[in-house]
Amino acid sequence: MPTSKEELLRRGLKPHDIQHNQHRRAEWQDYGGTGLYMVTFCIEGRHPLFGHLEGDIHARRDTADFPHIVLTPLGHAIMTEELPKIHHFYPQVEVWKAAMMPDHLHLLFYISAPLPTGKHLGHVISSFKGGCSRLWWAQGTTNADALGTAAGTAAVVPAASAAVSVAPQSSRPSLFEHGYHDRIIKRPGMLENIKRYMADNPLRALMRRQLPHLMERRLHLRIGTHEYAAFGALFLLKRAEKEQVFYHRRDKATGLPTEQTESYQRARDRQLDEAREGVVLVSPGISKGESLVIHAAVDEGLPVIHLQKEPIERYWKPERRRFEACARGALLILAPWGLDEATDYARFHRLNDLAAEICSTTDVVLLDVKDIL
Repeated sequence: MPTSKEELLRRGLKPHDIQHNQHRRAEWQDYGGTGLYMVTFCIEGRHPLFGHLEGDIHARRDTADFPHIVLTPLGHAIMTEELPKIHHFYPQVEVWKAAMMPDHLHLLFYISAPLPTGKHLGHVISSFKGGCSRLWWAQGTTNADALGTAAGTAAVVPAASAAVSVAPQSSRPSLFEHGYHDRIIKRPGMLENIKRYMADNPLRALMRRQLPHLMERRLHLRIGTHEYAAFGALFLLKRAEKEQVFYHRRDKATGLPTEQTESYQRARDRQLDEAREGVVLVSPGISKGESLVIHAAVDEGLPVIHLQKEPIERYWKPERRRFEACARGALLILAPWGLDEATDYARFHRLNDLAAEICSTTDVVLLDVKDIL
């Protein structure tokens, strides 16, 4: 049986906390050597100082109505003045792509040769963030006026920004929150996926805004007797007809990989047919047999509840394929609390135990988010 958060606490074990530090670096990576990274910086307080979004989520790409950002003077100055300085001061560093959003910025960095002795990616980023902050200080409250005019709403800026023109530099606030998040790009095909992700940022943001019931993010809810974070179409939990997709890696009778057996093919076809009739398929999709069914269902737009071991945090969002499934109202992603099993085999059964419970209940309770802050 699955182990709940309360049971772990009674045993004196610390449950897996949903709040993760996204600023940890990969210990095995040489950040002073060559490498390709996508780096994300967020404005302190997530204030939309860089611009506002416009467009229609149903518009065709490469048209004026396709979702895009309208930059403030600060956003424009960072893109045109501060970004070129990176390559100027660090000729080994090339900025391949930049994607600015109202409250954060993605940069695709390529370090083509080792950085000077004692320098690493963190120094490059620190210099860039410092330059952006100094630009912000120099503009003073100009950003607030520009943002309010462009967006047609009252601007929201950090309280300290009203006094930055007189405050000493040591006491001035930073434009960005502490740290940054980096993704090391190593696998074939990952670069193109990252580029698409960056280009589609405005589209995804407007989709979340215009389709809130399909893009819900809940950091703390209870389903049956266990607790989760969630992203996507929460209403799928209330569907009475749910079926677990659960297959072992090998067929016990034949010893063959399960997905190669005739019995699997029959079961797979039956589950997809039922999903076409409205049954919600529930699974972590860990074994190949499970993942084949779940991938087929997601591609076809059939209703799916997908459990994952990775946490869902305040700003987390799925990759493009699953994001689009959420936008169709066909997918809910759940990340259970307390998933601290040491082996893949234990996680496999733990997640499938949770999938079985989800199939057997429509009991969902939203809990107070302050419990995890």
